[in-house]
Amino acid sequence: MKWIVLTLFALNVALGGWLFWRESQPPAEVVRPPQSQLNNLGLDAQTLERVRTSERQPVVTSTQAPTQCVRITGLTGDDQAQVIQARLGALEVVSERQTRMEVVRSDYWVVLGPFDSQSESRERLSELQSAGIESFLIGQGELAGGISLGLFSSSNNAQRRQEELAGQAINARIERVDRTQEVLLLDIGVQSARLISDGALESIIRDFEGVSFQRYSC
Repeated sequence: MKWIVLTLFALNVALGGWLFWRESQPPAEVVRPPQSQLNNLGLDAQTLERVRTSERQPVVTSTQAPTQCVRITGLTGDDQAQVIQARLGALEVVSERQTRMEVVRSDYWVVLGPFDSQSESRERLSELQSAGIESFLIGQGELAGGISLGLFSSSNNAQRRQEELAGQAINARIERVDRTQEVLLLDIGVQSARLISDGALESIIRDFEGVSFQRYSC
């Protein structure tokens, strides 16, 4: 019985000593590739610096570049569009033809009215013309039934005319009139836009005066 007690006591002392020794040991160092091994990989100086930096900094997930499409504008007809689409297709770049309305010019109309009735507008027109003020009745459009006192391509000229009329106690206003036309364009989607460089696009459209392209977020 005495030997059993002594044996258990000895085992406890040994176990305690081992645990104390393990806790007192310094943490193991992380083994990193030596500089000579990195050099043997044929890495350039910039890449080597990134490797060294990554050893000191936490890994950060890079942000994804914005998704971009390409739009080709300035086309004057279907012939141009077909040629450009054929050139893009030869590079396996898919393009889609689109049409839309664009403002090509804005005019500025100095007007009175519209009035409540046609008779009222004709009466006012007669008064203006009797006073020697150039004017005419607007017969169609959103301003039909009003009186035109001048149509200008410049807003500054329209404002000057408005001020002249105000000096004659005529309270005219300025309406902007946008002239639109249907324009043709080509759109290149995300996947195809990644396949073609700006230099290749410039080469494709170089023969067509006024045609240009731009990349945009989509």
